[in-house]
Amino acid sequence: MSATIEYVRFETTEPVELTAQRDQLIALLRGRYGSDFLGAHLARHEDGSLLDLILWASPEAAARAEEMPGDPAAGEFFRLIGEVHEMRHAEMPHSTHL
Repeated sequence: MSATIEYVRFETTEPVELTAQRDQLIALLRGRYGSDFLGAHLARHEDGSLLDLILWASPEAAARAEEMPGDPAAGEFFRLIGEVHEMRHAEMPHSTHL
């Protein structure tokens, strides 16, 4: 199965609060996009920036989710994001789950 990875590297001055708000964002993504939302991972780079990897069933699903930063239900999460260094989508032709 092919999927799409949304890769976003960004800064935040409130990493603990952002992480706490993320569970609500994930629930919102599951409810809104159903089986098109496959999962998400948040990581921290050595420089303190964060990397959010969101897995989508297709490029179309990833494109639809671009509406999320303007959604009031997700506002608390997105207001905690500072500078976005990079945002990309990439096809994932193969994956192995650990």
